[in-house]
Amino acid sequence: MTKITHKGLWFKYSSLSKEDKNITKKVLFSAILCGFFVGLSSDKQSLLMWSEIFHPYLFYILPALTFIAGIFTIKYAFELYQNQDELYKKYHDFSLMSGFMGFAIFGLLLSYLSIYVDYQPKFMDYFFCSIIGMFIGQMYFYKKFYE
Repeated sequence: MTKITHKGLWFKYSSLSKEDKNITKKVLFSAILCGFFVGLSSDKQSLLMWSEIFHPYLFYILPALTFIAGIFTIKYAFELYQNQDELYKKYHDFSLMSGFMGFAIFGLLLSYLSIYVDYQPKFMDYFFCSIIGMFIGQMYFYKKFYE
């Protein structure tokens, strides 16, 4: 059973079983790799720059590698999810739902705010809105069910 710590924002690694620790390492590695590729290929100018510096095929390879690393992250995260108890699964599901609500509420606020200021939000801005929603939801769930 995974022990949730840091007011709902992290978990105690030593509480995982040996199999879950291996899966967690795979999840973290593939997520870091995916984030690295997202950072390299976040917009067209970055893709063009890397393809001009190293090789023209990087324009097509970097987005494909990002997508593949993301698929592996989801695959391993689902394996980890399947091995957990009901309380952790509810915590996880509530986190995802809170992330969507953050995306909807804060993203809508950001979208309307962009009308009045000279700023056009990008995908990463809306992604950040979902992360804020997840943080709020995880802290709420921890306070309600773990304390």
